[in-house]
Amino acid sequence: MSKIHVLSQALCNQIAAGEVLERAASAVKELVENSLDAGATAIEIELDDGGKKRLAVCDNGCGMTMEDAKLSILRHATSKLRTTEDLAAIATMGFRGEALASMAAVSKMSITTQRPEDETGTFLHVEGAEMLECRETAAPVGTQIVLEDLFYNTPARLKFLKTTATELRRVYEVIEQFGLSCPEVHFKLTFDGRIKCDWPVHRNLSDRSLAVFGRSLYDNLYPVEPTVMGDISVEGLFCSPEYSQSTSGRIYTFVNRRIVKDKTINSAISQAYKEFLHGRQPCVILFLTIPLDQVDVNVHPTKHEVRFQQQDVVFKAVYRALRQSLEKTPWIRSESPDVQTSGKFFEMLPDSAFRTPEENARRDWQLPPQYPQNPFQSSSPDQDTRKDSTGAGYFEQLPELDVFERPGTPAFSSASDNRQIEQDSTESKAEFRLLPDAHCEPDYIQSSLPLEQREYQGYFSKLKYIGQHALTYLICSDGDNIVIVDQHAAHERINFERLKQVADDVLPAASQGLLFPVLLKLDTRLSDILNEYMPFFEKIGFQIDALGNHSHAIRAVPEALVGYDYVAMIRDALVDLGDSGQADQFDSFRDDILATMACHSSIRAGYKMTPEEVKELFRLMDATGFRSNCPHGRPVHFVLSMSELEKRFLRTGYSGLH
Repeated sequence: MSKIHVLSQALCNQIAAGEVLERAASAVKELVENSLDAGATAIEIELDDGGKKRLAVCDNGCGMTMEDAKLSILRHATSKLRTTEDLAAIATMGFRGEALASMAAVSKMSITTQRPEDETGTFLHVEGAEMLECRETAAPVGTQIVLEDLFYNTPARLKFLKTTATELRRVYEVIEQFGLSCPEVHFKLTFDGRIKCDWPVHRNLSDRSLAVFGRSLYDNLYPVEPTVMGDISVEGLFCSPEYSQSTSGRIYTFVNRRIVKDKTINSAISQAYKEFLHGRQPCVILFLTIPLDQVDVNVHPTKHEVRFQQQDVVFKAVYRALRQSLEKTPWIRSESPDVQTSGKFFEMLPDSAFRTPEENARRDWQLPPQYPQNPFQSSSPDQDTRKDSTGAGYFEQLPELDVFERPGTPAFSSASDNRQIEQDSTESKAEFRLLPDAHCEPDYIQSSLPLEQREYQGYFSKLKYIGQHALTYLICSDGDNIVIVDQHAAHERINFERLKQVADDVLPAASQGLLFPVLLKLDTRLSDILNEYMPFFEKIGFQIDALGNHSHAIRAVPEALVGYDYVAMIRDALVDLGDSGQADQFDSFRDDILATMACHSSIRAGYKMTPEEVKELFRLMDATGFRSNCPHGRPVHFVLSMSELEKRFLRTGYSGLH
């Protein structure tokens, strides 16, 4: 007898269903995608017993004819593809024609559907992929699909399901993602007769995120700087680094509004936040818009994975969008918060996002302000805090200093504008050097006006300096709140950004020739990657010659890597370049070196600062990006709010001095 035989159609369907349906959440995802493709603006999901007993998805989409309903339960039957060319430019959520057939194979499924132009609808009942009933029926416009006894005929899959609470949580996570990607759709989710969420149509992502996340997280969300790189655009929302968590459950990424989990995008997010979180994960909602022919969604039956034609451009676009947004540190607010609009997915955050719940309540009830002053104004708004910006001590002027000039940047003729600051502190035994202002100051610094006549004042420059605690912490007030600044962390950030600016824009990569070349032996894959990315390695200071048979000779290395295991670093970089088209080992290594340099050249704890030095430090903080954290990730400042003080002293409210 032949050992090879053809499997039955029922068994084939059950095997295929295992690729598409892992749990109730998988079925919900596929059904909601079908509803969205049908043009639905309202989708209702109901589950009983975690979806095992009953799972229903009802929409108000375009509906189906009786003939289409019969075909929909057949494998590889779809309305979304016709030709091979269609597969290269998929615009719909679904396209494989497998979802309904898989559900019909492992459940008792019924379909009720009607089109707007038809007088009657269709009812279809299927069990184990076998159609048991098909008839006309009265039905509302749209489609309702009900799955009962999920996995009843595949007990192996049934026993691997988790607890009811876990399965329901997975379903909610799916609807949460759809809710964020489609704020124009009404979603209602019910568990065992109890409404879990009911999100009406919202105008934009900002409004929907408030409904999904609640006030606590929403108040920490900020618009991502809209970024376009080539044909790829990035926009969305991100959280301040302080609002992080231990898992990646709050990272939501969408490509052409499709829910995806992609290591290139996740790697770019991690790199953008790398100096802030140290093992924790941020909250990010990112939308990437990419031409359909540059992204392959036909990678896996679940459609979570995609492939990009230009992985490196995707990485750079995501990294730049988040990095530019983080650099502005919008959570450190000036008197007039500078909020950027985010494009077509959402509009500007409302003013209420920048007020505390107590302030919003007072406005709603038309009560007088709780505090006598704007919390972002100093107690003496007319006081000129910029009359003497040269400072003393650590910020003492040095004459006749060289300035690195960028193309298009005018040279400074004034010694006061052309400062390179250094000081040898006998108290802290630390030397430091601030690089020229030309590399980090905003445009106002290029003005020919004297510094004291310029109008710019940021958050830190407006602080009222009270005093220094433990020769380390600068105690200030922003009007209502106590602000505590770590002098070393603040100066370290300033020095790091200036050193990095010089390294990025001015200094070329310096190489150190090796007395004896080092042999680098690679396998075929890594050798091909090295040949492809050889310009990258040459740009950062390597000289590597091919010897044949996948062997290479390293003849020169970047000066910064002398004494380190650069062979292992090259191997790690080649693996990353092959996986994501991006290698961050060298940038990370360089940043670590610059952070160490900045640390050793910064004001130490234990140094007594004068008020003039504090004023100059705050001015430089306002002119520096990423000013909320030092390069090692430690916070630069801490705000003790009036409400926290009231709690400490058991006061119920504050209405000024009496």
